[in-house]
Amino acid sequence: MNKKWIAYGVAGAMGVAIVAGGAAAAASALDLRTVDGQRISDEAALTGKGGLSLDAPLKWDGQSIGVVSLASPTAASTASPTAPTAASPATVASPVTPASAPSPATPASPVSPATPPSPVSPATPPSPVSPATPPSPASPASPASVASANSN
Repeated sequence: MNKKWIAYGVAGAMGVAIVAGGAAAAASALDLRTVDGQRISDEAALTGKGGLSLDAPLKWDGQSIGVVSLASPTAASTASPTAPTAASPATVASPVTPASAPSPATPASPVSPATPPSPVSPATPPSPVSPATPPSPASPASPASVASANSN
């Protein structure tokens, strides 16, 4: 019986290994792509080479997640002045909520009346005497034993 369960365990482990191997083969056949649809090279996917960094910020658009590519600044973009932005209006603090009135005290509950003692239960009558058990019938005699062979 134990050999049957060992065989089941080995067959199950082999089945899991086959499924895992198939999943790994299918995953290696797929290519990774950016949100823009550009293919990511195998080296970039593993080592961060090819313009992508493994610690690049991610972008979630509600349906998929992608890498936000940060362009390096050029001399023209750093030299151009930027227009000042308008200051945001100050936020107004919300009014303080007034304290609520204290709740009235609850009255004490009335004292419950004492319960009367329960009546004494009557004595239990004695149980009747059981009848005597009849004698069992005699057992039939056993057949005679066969003589044993010589043990010399």
